[in-house]
Amino acid sequence: MTDKLTLAVNHALNDARMARARMAMLAPTMGLDAKRSTAWCEYGFKEDITYDDLYALYRRGGIAHGAVKKIISACWQTNPEIIEGDEQDETRKETAWERKAKTVFTNRFWRALAEADLRRLVGRYSGILLHIRDNKDWNLPATIGKGLEKITVAWAGSLQVKEWDTGINSRTYGQPKMWQYLESLPNGSSRRVDVHPDRVFILGDYSADAIGFLEPAYNAFVSLEKVEGGSGESFLKNAARQLNINFDREIEFSNIASMYGVTVEELQGKFNEAAAEVNKGNDVLLTTQGASVTPLVTSVADPGPTYDVNLQTAAAALDIPTKVLVGMQTGERASTEDQRYMNKRCQSRRGDLSFDIEDLCDKLVGLGILDPVSQKTVIWDDLNASTDAEKLASAKLMADINSASIATGEQPFSGKEIRVAAGYEGESQSLGEDDDEETEGEEDPTSDPAGKP
Repeated sequence: MTDKLTLAVNHALNDARMARARMAMLAPTMGLDAKRSTAWCEYGFKEDITYDDLYALYRRGGIAHGAVKKIISACWQTNPEIIEGDEQDETRKETAWERKAKTVFTNRFWRALAEADLRRLVGRYSGILLHIRDNKDWNLPATIGKGLEKITVAWAGSLQVKEWDTGINSRTYGQPKMWQYLESLPNGSSRRVDVHPDRVFILGDYSADAIGFLEPAYNAFVSLEKVEGGSGESFLKNAARQLNINFDREIEFSNIASMYGVTVEELQGKFNEAAAEVNKGNDVLLTTQGASVTPLVTSVADPGPTYDVNLQTAAAALDIPTKVLVGMQTGERASTEDQRYMNKRCQSRRGDLSFDIEDLCDKLVGLGILDPVSQKTVIWDDLNASTDAEKLASAKLMADINSASIATGEQPFSGKEIRVAAGYEGESQSLGEDDDEETEGEEDPTSDPAGKP
């Protein structure tokens, strides 16, 4: 008997090992643990992340939503400017091409482009639909030379490739030949519309192996949700005061059931009603006879350490300092340095956005909406520019250095340099000089041109 039982146990263990091996062969990339190929499945991590997963994370995940918003609000704190040439000269006049470009790149246009950038961070890519004044259907090529009426921003989930260009000798080989847009109508319904590539501009990467902004941090966000939901559920269950009633062995449940006018099988419902009344009211009496009542309370672990570990993982994946991501202020110097790093990170990302804006500008030039130009440049302001208070502090420090250098007979900084450091023009004039310039060459209003009083 023992030998048969041993053989049965060994056979069951062998079947379990074979099942795990087959699962590992079917899903060899399930996680990074080479010893436990199904670790991600046990942790609750998905192997393949879809657009719906990323959109749900952005819509319902507080940390993920805040991360996207912080990147967009910093990068698009001010609108860029497109100029003709390779550098900006503040003394030069605005060119005719720049004046025409401003009629297209309005503030409303930049806000729509910022929204497209936000949706690109969420869903790997986003689309910009160009409404061209040619009175043609969306599935037809655009007419060259017509104006741009407006633009519409589309999520990646509502704009997908319908047909690819498979012609080997085609100039657009491997590119979308037709897009399909899921349009939401005002009455709540939707319809699918074919859109020609001339009328679509894509921000981001729509290839199959593209990696989204939120995707590297997705596992950490799953763990954060478990910590938040698990700790909240633990507090809720303790606050709900689930009751445990321990009856003596001599208690006859049939007698208790007869007191309530129910059967023994229905007695549990009466107990639940009594517990609900106890939890509902502040001053409620629970009378028992031959029974002891104790609340089912568990000790809730501090979720802070576990939450911080996953939060730091998410912050590292998003390249956003933790204190900036969640708004913690643990020290003026630390928070200032983190903010400066965040500004540098977003300033660097503005360089990537400049390429996207130049590509969009080239598409508008190809459609005849803008005139061609030999060279154009996208310029932004500096996110790490000194504030007025910082400029005055620098000027004061320069003045203090000059005062300390009096003994040596040297003046390291001139007055012009100090004024420039303070944020003012370098040249200054005294009141007497201004008065002289204003009165020089002026005539006495009490005299006539002939000099008579």
